[in-house]
Amino acid sequence: MRMQNIENGENQNVEDTKPKESDESTFEDAITATGFGKYNYVLLFIISVPCIAQLVNTVELSYVLPVAACDLDLSLEDKGVLNAVMFAGMIVSGPFWGYFCDALGRKQIIVYGYFITGVFAITAALCTNKTVLIAAKLLSGVFINGPFTATASHLAEFHSSKYRGKVNMARGIFISVGNLLLPVLAWAILPRKWNFSVFGIFDIHSWNIFLLVCASTTVLSGFFYIFLPESPKFLMTSGRNEEALAVLQKMYKLNTGNSKNTFPIKRLVEETKDDNTRNNKVGEVGAALKKGCLEMGNILHRPHIFYLALACFNAFSLIMSSNTLKLWLPGIFQAISDYQHNHNDTSNDICIMLEELNPQSHNDSSLENCSVNMDNLSVYINTFIVAATRIGAFAVSEMFVNLLGVKTLTIVTCFLSSGLLTSIYFARSSEAVTVLSAIGTATGSVAENLLVTLTLELFPTSLRTIALSIHLTSGRAGTLVGNIIFPYLLHLGCLPPFVFIGVFGAACGVFSFFYSSVENKPLQ
Repeated sequence: MRMQNIENGENQNVEDTKPKESDESTFEDAITATGFGKYNYVLLFIISVPCIAQLVNTVELSYVLPVAACDLDLSLEDKGVLNAVMFAGMIVSGPFWGYFCDALGRKQIIVYGYFITGVFAITAALCTNKTVLIAAKLLSGVFINGPFTATASHLAEFHSSKYRGKVNMARGIFISVGNLLLPVLAWAILPRKWNFSVFGIFDIHSWNIFLLVCASTTVLSGFFYIFLPESPKFLMTSGRNEEALAVLQKMYKLNTGNSKNTFPIKRLVEETKDDNTRNNKVGEVGAALKKGCLEMGNILHRPHIFYLALACFNAFSLIMSSNTLKLWLPGIFQAISDYQHNHNDTSNDICIMLEELNPQSHNDSSLENCSVNMDNLSVYINTFIVAATRIGAFAVSEMFVNLLGVKTLTIVTCFLSSGLLTSIYFARSSEAVTVLSAIGTATGSVAENLLVTLTLELFPTSLRTIALSIHLTSGRAGTLVGNIIFPYLLHLGCLPPFVFIGVFGAACGVFSFFYSSVENKPLQ
């Protein structure tokens, strides 16, 4: 397919593919005819906001906990719970959001879900004790799960098979940008000695302000999606072909600069089934649940049940491996910084330096003497390097995804991530820890994104969001279990945490051999 440059202010790279006009056209033919141009770039720009919001809201506490340890009187186990609690909320709500996304539509779930999440995120930012913080983050997890899942399906359903893998990789880049922005934001706010009271009720510290800034991203996500239409694929599946055609015509006009009347597709195939003919409204909760139960029954039968089980196991294993370490990295770098601060800027074996991560049990006297080392610029530099490496990894993977295919690249990145993260155990300097963790978590993030691509491609539209929701829920279960177990493994010794991370990352690579190839496969 050749790419055509359109001039006079309308120039975009647009796929000059015009399927033969017929009485009825499939979604794949119709979305291909819209080309790729301005409309798609607007979509990619807008989805960058919820991608960043998802990242900062799930990772922000990993930066806050080392700084807020004295203010909140946190033990090592408390830090594990706080790192994990948001994922517990996601697990509880995961399957239900999948039902509602497929029954009620992507857009409404995205808009309302992010606004409600914003309320709880702001509550977490203003809290002054760990109990309230745990509750607020738990509820944030419950409500952020749905809109983030919906954004993935929404984006995929605006693109043809040629571009779906690439735009999903772009989502990974945006999440990595969030990883890049977070240490910069943390460096700009957290070391500041800001302590004041609001109305004599809220004691505000620098970490409260940091959480408040992070909370604003969820509100912005809901706001931006107000201006986007519903997914044309969802509209077709719901029997709303006229609305779907109007969206496709608008895409075509913006991408090509041509009149929407010249759009070669005039009629769309009726995809509606008998139990799916009604227009779903927000108030039809009972109908949505009934439909969700029917679809859950479908996904638990062949051939879908095999791929669902495979997706769940791989997501659980890989994310328990890479995401657990990712969330503990700021604390690990803080421990290294503390060791160097106390030993004339010298490094040592990683196991020796990690002893700084394991504080003594808190009591009244120790709390009075509690202090945080704020001379920790190296923490933010190292986390920035780790985040920047992830962006580079996604850029490189864009080249390899077409060369090797999604399945093969998934296998390679799983094994590579597992080996590198396990090798941290042998590191004898802070520089070695930074390099190994940067490349290891970067390849793990690429593998996570590739697993999402496989799930999106292997399930039909009516089951896609449910399947993705269950996939993501399994991954979050891995994060939950990993973060709860990790501090106890640290108590056992230095080796167990790294063996734990390596074994489960490698298991994902082994089981990825059982996936089917999805290259250039039409969206079902």
